[in-house]
Amino acid sequence: MKRQYPTITQANALFFFTAVITFVGSIFFQPIVGFGANLWINEFIYILLPPILIVRLSKWSEEDIFRFKKTSVRNNIISVFSGISLWFFINYINILISSFFDKQVGTFLLDIPDMSIQQSLFYVIGTVVLAPICEEILFRGFIQRAYEGRFKKYGFVITGVIFGYLHILNGISDVIPVSILGIFLGYLVYKTDSISTSMIFHAMTNLSSVLFAGALRAKVGSSIPLWFHILSIAGLLITLILFKCLKAEPKSDEDTEAVVIEKRVSVAAVILLVISAVYLTSIGLLEVLSRLDVI
Repeated sequence: MKRQYPTITQANALFFFTAVITFVGSIFFQPIVGFGANLWINEFIYILLPPILIVRLSKWSEEDIFRFKKTSVRNNIISVFSGISLWFFINYINILISSFFDKQVGTFLLDIPDMSIQQSLFYVIGTVVLAPICEEILFRGFIQRAYEGRFKKYGFVITGVIFGYLHILNGISDVIPVSILGIFLGYLVYKTDSISTSMIFHAMTNLSSVLFAGALRAKVGSSIPLWFHILSIAGLLITLILFKCLKAEPKSDEDTEAVVIEKRVSVAAVILLVISAVYLTSIGLLEVLSRLDVI
């Protein structure tokens, strides 16, 4: 049977390319086009375009690879409310990690320039609309499909961790909470067999961040109040309860037969993933050194 899906080696190679080009490209373009517009370049050119090109050049089915499939209204509604609920928990984890590094290592501020109204609009649209579409197509589409070829039931977990580790580019404190987010996103796609659910979920978490993050951090301050602990745990519990109500979509025989299970993970795939991890870790190390005022 002709292979219909990407391999783990291809997925890891694409992940490494994305990690490198996003970082290097941002260094070059952000001072020229601005912070918000640079986000559009990242999402469209570095994240969305490569997997689309690979799938089309390979003449694979975009519907199958990226799971451009309909799902029930109930699943989409659950994605909306669970996305909002989980944001409070992952934001809570982010604050805990940020506070730990600030106290134990030193403070670190991302160099984000003052943005004009136009750049702010670019940023909000990029965060709430483009990122959920482009990042889901790459991670829950291309990369998760590849890992499910070898780890059918747990491919979404590996993909979620990879997704989270890429966000070390935004800061060390993002890695664990975004990994948690990635695992929930992956489970949604695995359960519903539709990428629309993860796009909606992702959009709702990002929208919640845009709407609530600033005000919430101002209220929390240096010490986390009891109500914030309760609110965050409640957000996680609500998400888990809502996920129990998801309706699993039946998979067709053709869809099941099309997946060629990989017998083992190739050496090349492992090497590519290790190189990606070393590269991203080195960027995280730069943040640590900056916090220590070494650089």
